[in-house]
Amino acid sequence: MLSTAELGACTVFVSYFAVIAVLFSVIASDLLARARALQSVPKGAYGFLALAVGSFAHTWFYMFKFMAWSFADYEASTTPSGNLLQRISHWLLDTSLFEQAWARVCFGTMNWWWSQQLCLYTVGKRYGVARVWTYMLLGQLVAISVASNLFYLALALSAPTRVKPAPRTHIRATVYLPVLLSMGTVALSPFTNERTFLPNLLLMHTLIVLPLFSSSPTQLAHKSRWTVPVSTLFTTLSVFASVLHVRQTYLALITRPTPGLGSYLQAAWTTLYSHPAQSSIGWDVVWTSASLLVWAAASSPITAVVYAVLMPFCLLATLALNVLQYEPAY
Repeated sequence: MLSTAELGACTVFVSYFAVIAVLFSVIASDLLARARALQSVPKGAYGFLALAVGSFAHTWFYMFKFMAWSFADYEASTTPSGNLLQRISHWLLDTSLFEQAWARVCFGTMNWWWSQQLCLYTVGKRYGVARVWTYMLLGQLVAISVASNLFYLALALSAPTRVKPAPRTHIRATVYLPVLLSMGTVALSPFTNERTFLPNLLLMHTLIVLPLFSSSPTQLAHKSRWTVPVSTLFTTLSVFASVLHVRQTYLALITRPTPGLGSYLQAAWTTLYSHPAQSSIGWDVVWTSASLLVWAAASSPITAVVYAVLMPFCLLATLALNVLQYEPAY
């Protein structure tokens, strides 16, 4: 028999996957409704669907490897007892998988170079799709690349519309303050300690979701004392994101025992496979980058080429804030 605490730990674990299933169901229902409303499904939509499936399979292959590693690591430090269910419940009760995974990818200059890109990318994803919070939450629970591709798919199944905010559009403080504060938590993450790491991490994930639940995220035409232009917010985020990434790239470069681009790329590749948790979030960055290039290519092949050249050196979030202003014409 499982104790109350062990049963609670198992319930939380199962509920995590149940929430993911519900989110997938809600998003799939919306996508099917959009597809039925069209006379023909754009070819690009199939591409984003394939990217969503591929990124999900790849990132979660490593996520399940991480869970297996965590279970084996836990049992190596204890004396296993009971049946498999009891052993799993003991592991879940005594292990914080969320903190354990993020601790592996937040400390170390090259580790954070990979992971920071994904944390910074999540702030740029509000573009008028119904129940957009489901995509954001799915990105937090599953993978940003999966949520991104499903988001692109939703836009591809919509009538082509120019979505760049008008110059007179202003954003309320309930939107821009959480976003800016979340950027601060990203900057602080590699400098946290055992006591402050988890609170900062939870605050980061909470802040970037809060704007999605704002009842009126934008205020059109009439600015007020507490609003800022959308263009100003985009510029601020781009500059801040670039500064953080340039700083982390510099730190990663100077900590290499052997200087040079070859040593840097080799270290990045080695870090990518240093741990299952790192592989999961690292490949999430790669898939998100590839998907962004596909989206850019659908709008402008020239833009996609430029971004492909800049992407290894610039921050994914900075490019995303620019390329996601418009929908491609299929």
